[in-house]
Amino acid sequence: MPPEPQAQHPEFLALAPSWDLALRADGYAANTIRSYRVGLESFTTWLHREHPEVGPGQATRDHVRGWIVHVRDGASSGTARSWFPGVRHFYRWALAEQEVATDPTEGVRTPAPNDPQTPVLADAQVKALLADCAGPGFVPRRDAAIIFLFIDGGLRIAEMAGLRVADVDLGDRVVYVAGKGSNRSGPRHRAVPVGVKCAQALDRYQRERRKHPHAGQAHLWLGDRGRATISADGIDAMLKRRGARVGVELHPHMFRHTWASAFRAAGGSEGDLMLLGGWRSRNMLDRYGKVAAGDRAREAYRRLSYGDRL
Repeated sequence: MPPEPQAQHPEFLALAPSWDLALRADGYAANTIRSYRVGLESFTTWLHREHPEVGPGQATRDHVRGWIVHVRDGASSGTARSWFPGVRHFYRWALAEQEVATDPTEGVRTPAPNDPQTPVLADAQVKALLADCAGPGFVPRRDAAIIFLFIDGGLRIAEMAGLRVADVDLGDRVVYVAGKGSNRSGPRHRAVPVGVKCAQALDRYQRERRKHPHAGQAHLWLGDRGRATISADGIDAMLKRRGARVGVELHPHMFRHTWASAFRAAGGSEGDLMLLGGWRSRNMLDRYGKVAAGDRAREAYRRLSYGDRL
């Protein structure tokens, strides 16, 4: 919903429809136009609140930088990075149309991207989640198998949801995963080895699965309460429910971070981790290891403390 008229300087309101028309005439995608509009509305609303006398032609670099700080502090660096191009495009258009004499975004750097750090789960938290799934029955054994496979195989949630019965080889303790790929090459397949306890959890689930009314489905994970299957959203909701019960704010990617961290902490090589996790870029590997690297460094120093050796 656009802001109230009094929330923006009237000159911005007057120019906005013409700018919008230019965006559509230049063939910008609908999502891009929407994002640009949101960015400009955020800037003009903030500007009117902080400097109500400033219109399009009076805005300066300091105004733009002040707004970026506001967005970054109130939302995130990623949001500021996403919204800034809309403001920049508006001023480049306004300058070309001779609606303003200068472009206050010129010389202002695009906000730096976020440096996201997903926390890893402590052993006690993983054990609490598994304990919450303890007991017989279809749902507990399904949920325990999903959590064990997340933590032991490092799967992405889409990979987990896409598994089929034929993808699980309990004899060799391998799960065959269709991972990320491109539209041109299709998904990248990889074999994910799992431990004995994970294989046992999968075996227990499969024995319960045979009793399910939809046991003939090719999909590995079946639903409860009459549903044939469980989707990625359903798996995510299950994890959040389980996490809330044990006091953990949980989302699926935390398992992948935890798995990667534990592998490296146990002495696993970066090359093996890239292969097992289905990564082609070291950038992602570095990002995944950043949180745990600090923990490993602190633990190493406790063993090697110079002060303790004096």
